[in-house]
Amino acid sequence: MRSVVSASVLAAALAVNAARGESPAAFEQGMNALLQGNFAEAYCQWKPLAERGHAESQYNLGWLHANGNGVTVDMHQAFHWWNAAAVQGHADAEFALGLSYLAGEGVKRDLEAAANWFFQAAQRGHVDARESLHRLAGDLNFDVLGTLPQLAEEPWFGWLGEVTGERVNVRAGPGTGTAVIAQLSKGEAVRVLSRRGDWLRIRLPQLEGESEGADGLAWIYHSLLKPIGSRAAML
Repeated sequence: MRSVVSASVLAAALAVNAARGESPAAFEQGMNALLQGNFAEAYCQWKPLAERGHAESQYNLGWLHANGNGVTVDMHQAFHWWNAAAVQGHADAEFALGLSYLAGEGVKRDLEAAANWFFQAAQRGHVDARESLHRLAGDLNFDVLGTLPQLAEEPWFGWLGEVTGERVNVRAGPGTGTAVIAQLSKGEAVRVLSRRGDWLRIRLPQLEGESEGADGLAWIYHSLLKPIGSRAAML
């Protein structure tokens, strides 16, 4: 379902984005028109700039099309303009493309593509993109680490858990039929990266930087960890 952003919220969000750097005069005129609720004028000011490759105008045109502000709702056009901005490294446009692929709006639904665009935006510090990747990590039907194994190395990804058992086996896979690859002691902290059913995939601190077995990742039964902080609710 298409999400609709109110005019005031949209104007405020785009104004913040526009303030990040120097913009052509026509872009600023379009922003002033937007703040006054004159979306058609904003569109007229931004369209020529977007066609000349101005990423901020491209991104903003995408939102006008997505919400039907000054133009008809057209998610294909929104996707087109967001993609044009994203290939220039525009983080908000990268995030918007991730949302498009996640929802299947303007493009066929594709969780791998969504994750990759979220990751590109997240690497630029985009907070909402990082939160979206955390949510994908809790999707039982999608292996976000299989798509983006490099996420395991990102300090912002995942949440901390504390081992509750005295000596806890951690395994090569999500089940008791898989090999035990390490043991953890009560009170040790590990970083949880994703979930599959009742099993949590964790990064083992003691294996970081080592090549034993493979990648320093393991699986632990969920009740053997207690969360540290609030992010665990996403998984």
